[in-house]
Amino acid sequence: MRRRSVLQLGVAAFALAGCSGTNVDTSQPAALDMAPVVANDDKIPRERPEPLIRYQFTCTGADGSLIGKFSSLEEVWASTRYMHVTDCQVQYVGSGPHMLTPEETAAVNAALAAGAAPGDASALCLRIIKACTRTDPRTLAASLAAYGVPVVKGALTLAPLAPQAAVLTRWLKTAVSG
Repeated sequence: MRRRSVLQLGVAAFALAGCSGTNVDTSQPAALDMAPVVANDDKIPRERPEPLIRYQFTCTGADGSLIGKFSSLEEVWASTRYMHVTDCQVQYVGSGPHMLTPEETAAVNAALAAGAAPGDASALCLRIIKACTRTDPRTLAASLAAYGVPVVKGALTLAPLAPQAAVLTRWLKTAVSG
């Protein structure tokens, strides 16, 4: 048999074995029995613990109907009814005292640097997170003015890629220049 025919036959047999679901045993037991066993913990995937639920977002529509209850900004943004949200109430529901994450601390510091009144960092953080959810477009200017420039700057620091970030940035430019 020619060499080319042998190679084609081998490839066809290999492909056929893979397609048929039959396992081809190519192991060499003697060689495997003698191979040293090395524990390499780097390749073993580690289980990640369930994320701690820190916040509860209760989002409603224009008619006051409940859109949903969520546990993160990402869940609010991913909601299929996100465009119908006109208000989100945010409360801390984590265990223990409200300790800010590094990202939340950076957002609070940005708000303080922009002129937010020093005081309760937890309350300021909750206002910043609320500003990151969604503001009713019909009352956008009044709602953002109520938050104030410092909270909006904190929201853009916390979530610069939020669905509403462009709206916040546009409002901030008019509020600062005007």
